[in-house]
Amino acid sequence: MKRLLAAIAMLMMVLTTSLAAGGDAQAQAGKLNGTITSNDGTTIIVRTGEGDMPVLLTPSTAIRGTSGMLGIRGEDHPPSDLIPGLIVEVTIVPGSDRLTAGEVTFKNDDLRTARQISAGLVGTDARVAENTERIDNFGQLVSAGRTQVYFDVGSAVLSNQGKADLDAIAAQAKGLNTAFRLAVVGRADPTGNAAANQRLSERRAAAVTDYLMHYAGITPDKFIPTAALGSAPVAQDPNPPQNNAEARRVTVTIAVSASARPQ
Repeated sequence: MKRLLAAIAMLMMVLTTSLAAGGDAQAQAGKLNGTITSNDGTTIIVRTGEGDMPVLLTPSTAIRGTSGMLGIRGEDHPPSDLIPGLIVEVTIVPGSDRLTAGEVTFKNDDLRTARQISAGLVGTDARVAENTERIDNFGQLVSAGRTQVYFDVGSAVLSNQGKADLDAIAAQAKGLNTAFRLAVVGRADPTGNAAANQRLSERRAAAVTDYLMHYAGITPDKFIPTAALGSAPVAQDPNPPQNNAEARRVTVTIAVSASARPQ
């Protein structure tokens, strides 16, 4: 009996250690999928569903683009093509002390999209200042439209309905004949650990923002800085959640100047 109890205790310790390893352990096991947020020449930061992961690039790292539905391999690419906004799959070198890329692959169409976004960032500060002046000179921002995207328990993966709702709010915003911004606010239900809920709400907000930029045609200068509230209540919430399912959401609001709001 003592041996059995000792074996059970050892098993529980191993399971606890494995769960604590989280996304890093999964990444070291094989592949990492996400969006590049930065590249300093030797390390890329890949934003995944588990958070931001630093991945080391080496001279032997293969960087390849693919084309078509079958993912047919195209030409090799230099590390400089691993630009922010690019969706990638990274094959991790096993047994490394750090997450090290053996291969980085991406769709050539995604590279073209990321380059368009990157090109749009040139002069973004000036455009942000211009939009700020155009909006702030008219006074208080008000809502010209709002949608809510809901998530499964513990998930930051967009559903098909969620994607459709984001496409619709993006089309509505782009159809306005005035300057606008989008406010993205991530939330989680109150069950579980508060710190984990905060991280989950950040991942949900990031997933929504990434989709709006990559697939719905919203440029980066159109966003008010994203907020992630975890499970914290919101003062003067115009639509407070009535249950846990309603709390697992991201709200996207179109903000315009009060004088420009459509009647």
